[in-house]
Amino acid sequence: MAVREGLGDLPIFDTDILSGRQNIMQEEIEEDDYQYITKMYPAIAREILEFIEDLCDRLEYEGSMMFDQYMDRTNVLTMADKVYDKVKYREKDECMKKDSMLYQMILVLLGGEICHRRCRYRRKKKMFS
Repeated sequence: MAVREGLGDLPIFDTDILSGRQNIMQEEIEEDDYQYITKMYPAIAREILEFIEDLCDRLEYEGSMMFDQYMDRTNVLTMADKVYDKVKYREKDECMKKDSMLYQMILVLLGGEICHRRCRYRRKKKMFS
């Protein structure tokens, strides 16, 4: 029995518990799906994704710029630059960084990872508020 203000002892219905479990199960299904898809990436993309995940892990905290409503493009490009500096040895052609296909792939993977984490953050925030 749960005590609710002014209502005395009321039973806790399974619908409250069930909806929470469904949310958690849905979250697990989506995370498993994301992990499955990323395992199909080519080797170089998986290597880059490791650096991106490490970078995003360090930015995953309350109030982080990663969770701002409108992220600053300069910050995203700075993040991409950090990853590029770690994997630029993979670059075969000498060209400007912004024209490099490797750099473009980093930006795409970074955008996908940030989007994934922002969606997860919003879902969890909604579940626990």
